[in-house]
Amino acid sequence: MRAILSDVHGNIEALDAVLADIARLPVSSVTSLGDIVGYGPNPIECVERAMTWNLNILGNHDHAVLFDPFGFSPTAEKAALWTRAVLESARRDDMWAFLSERPKQSRDGAFLFVHGSARSPTNEYVFPEDVYNVTKMTKIGEQIERYCFAGHTHVPGVFIEPEPGAQWQFLSPEEIDYTWRLDDRKTIVNVGSVGQPRDANWRACYVTLDGLNLVFRRVQYDVEKTVAKIYSVPELNDFLGDRLREGR
Repeated sequence: MRAILSDVHGNIEALDAVLADIARLPVSSVTSLGDIVGYGPNPIECVERAMTWNLNILGNHDHAVLFDPFGFSPTAEKAALWTRAVLESARRDDMWAFLSERPKQSRDGAFLFVHGSARSPTNEYVFPEDVYNVTKMTKIGEQIERYCFAGHTHVPGVFIEPEPGAQWQFLSPEEIDYTWRLDDRKTIVNVGSVGQPRDANWRACYVTLDGLNLVFRRVQYDVEKTVAKIYSVPELNDFLGDRLREGR
């Protein structure tokens, strides 16, 4: 069984709760789809955990901390620059090497792992409403052999192509009772977010994959502890804490 998570965003309370949940399962490997850092108050601790995992994909916030938060909102840019300063102050060359060596995508047979999309692995968002954008979904689908796992939007769910050339469909975890079996249709699985869910559910989200059987798991954590930490850092906008309570 493989655990696949994404978008930790420096939220150590959420991450440790998820790792405790994983420890109770027969999980043999952990895959992260990026954005270990950014927004949250504990980037060092989150990177330390990630360095022990089997696969880590580069996220856009990881990239921004390494290089330049180009195109970010003022709030996100300020958080990225603060995160960079925190990592620099730690004087941990191993962390910088780890982040800089992350691949933008990884293939394992019919499985493709990215942060954003199969077409633009680091930066392209694939939202549920994009199923109505036939051109966009067709172009993305052309880059997928069979299955693609992604994060980035922080909105979990399953995108399926009913048949070649047909309009894609999106199913939320609630619609499928949190379980799904992959079949011969092209499928995109958004694993949601550990550290900053945006589907109106504040609980951390990740998935397990056992063969072709997929389970979305939601995990409670001490959200108020994370919010208080964010409030205590002037460079992190209070909004970044407020949104955690609402799953936005």
